Amino acid sequence: MTMKELLQERNQVAADMRALHDSVAEDQTMTSEQRSQWDEARSKLERLDEQIAREEELRKVDQRFVDEDDSVQDGSRAAGGDDGDLSRRAFDEFVRRGLGEMDPELRQVMRELRAQAAGVDDRGGYTVPTEFRAKVIEKMKAFGGVGSIAQVIETDGGNVIEWATTDGTSEEGELIGENTAATEEDATFGTAALGAKKLSSKIIRVSMELLSDSGVDVESLLTGRVAQRIGRAESRLLVQGTGSGTPAQPAGLAASVTLAHNAASASAISYSDLLRLKHSIDIAYRVPSSRYVFNDGTFLLLKELVDSQGRPLWKPDLPGVAPATIDGSQFTIDNAVADVGAGNRSVYFGDFNRFILRRVRYMALKRLVERYAEYDQVGFLAFHRFDCVLEDTAAIAALSHS
Repeated sequence: MTMKELLQERNQVAADMRALHDSVAEDQTMTSEQRSQWDEARSKLERLDEQIAREEELRKVDQRFVDEDDSVQDGSRAAGGDDGDLSRRAFDEFVRRGLGEMDPELRQVMRELRAQAAGVDDRGGYTVPTEFRAKVIEKMKAFGGVGSIAQVIETDGGNVIEWATTDGTSEEGELIGENTAATEEDATFGTAALGAKKLSSKIIRVSMELLSDSGVDVESLLTGRVAQRIGRAESRLLVQGTGSGTPAQPAGLAASVTLAHNAASASAISYSDLLRLKHSIDIAYRVPSSRYVFNDGTFLLLKELVDSQGRPLWKPDLPGVAPATIDGSQFTIDNAVADVGAGNRSVYFGDFNRFILRRVRYMALKRLVERYAEYDQVGFLAFHRFDCVLEDTAAIAALSHS
């Protein structure tokens, strides 16, 4: 079966499931036969999703071979006299051979890249080209759901920004008569320091054999490993960051969200819990873009929940037509969110556009030669700077288990 046929069958199963879900009238409950049809269709949908995922992974592997071949050909053309992208060529030479063995023109490009990081304390490191950083940021999306739905701002420097925070749900206008003066009500604003916490990739060791092999796409190797390490760390801290410690952590969701609904059980989630969580935030924040956030284990539990009519709360997505939903709201999976359990916050709901993620545009890379010389290896160390703040504490609520 071709990929096109797999996708068509998958989407047809999803459409049938949504139709079955909607066929249950408001004054009825889902019959045992309908539930059996739903369970059978869900099992088929999961099998198709797994098969599609395997096919997509195989396609990615094939595409990597094509990209690597193109990269070798591009390198050959560049060596033949085509200037191409000087910064990328210079960076590739720096990674493979180090600054000392580069020709003067490319060495000057690297010095200019380093100058872009003025005021940064990463001595001995070099600012990576924009394309390298863009690839890392793109790959980081796979490791953090919250980072993909927060409001992202990028700055050139890492200086502290005093970010205004507020909760305006209690503020209201007034009705006044003709020739009557309006009264005052001061908006209560707080401030939060939006800094630039530094993450390192930890040292990545690469053998000289790989660096010397022109057929190996060293840039892809580094971007993948850097994105994996930094992406996972940033994702975890965006949720679990305490806002304190040494070095100071960012104040993630767990530390910033003050609104909470206490679940009825310390070890389970009910339909009533989700309803009460959604309604624990002001209606002004229950906008179409509002969503649930939970980890993959919790998602499995929520797939089994039903509403008062016995209909599953989860609806599968139809690409290009309708997103997957839980009780009519979209959701994002982030495995940094805690499991269902005593003392944990297992689900968040709200407008995540009010959660600000600040990233510094530059990314520095150090090349460590002498440290691993006896192993005939070179070490690479990347740095990424970010921070976060919840600008409106009324916008997001958490489901807590006592």
